[in-house]
Amino acid sequence: MTTSDSGPPRFPKGKASMGIAGAIDGDLEPCWLCGHSVAARAMFCHSCGAVQAPRPLDHFTRLGLERRFDIEPEALARQHAGFSRAMDPERFAARGARQQANARAQADALGDAYETLRDPVRRARYLLDQLNAPTAVLSVEEDEEVAALADRLDGTPDVTAVDRLAQDIGQRVESCIKYLAIAFRNGQTDNAARILARLERLEALAVECRTRRSVPASKTP
Repeated sequence: MTTSDSGPPRFPKGKASMGIAGAIDGDLEPCWLCGHSVAARAMFCHSCGAVQAPRPLDHFTRLGLERRFDIEPEALARQHAGFSRAMDPERFAARGARQQANARAQADALGDAYETLRDPVRRARYLLDQLNAPTAVLSVEEDEEVAALADRLDGTPDVTAVDRLAQDIGQRVESCIKYLAIAFRNGQTDNAARILARLERLEALAVECRTRRSVPASKTP
């Protein structure tokens, strides 16, 4: 059985349930429909198959992924797509308003988890928040580096120059993401927080470059 199975499992007669697609060990709660115990991440009741409302879970657990920075985009997309298909509210139209509402809430929670984890910057920030890591402050050199890039952007006169600067910033962003992955892999949360602080500043400059690029230059009469 895969983590993206779309319905409640069926077990041979006389066999006990060994779990459910989308379930993990943890606190059990009663099913709202039949009252049997349901695992925290179960989307369906083990016993009656009723769609459960989403419970508070971290984004990695909700999508059936290991909690780490290095996640494969294809695996993330695959998990999200599989669970989202299973929780399409239209599939439960015949089961009544409550099961449809639960499916819609599950789909929304899955979408929020996916949108957070698919972006490296948001994923890193989320991981550090989960680890209660303190906010880092850039070193003087790093702060001066970002300030110099901002000054270059402010003084950039044309689109071509903006494009060159955007490419420069993009390369720095890619380097930050690479070193961020190494820091998380080695358990260096303080270092990861510092790299993320620089990365967030660079990302803000990249956004500003895109904004400048999309606004036509004013013409001097």
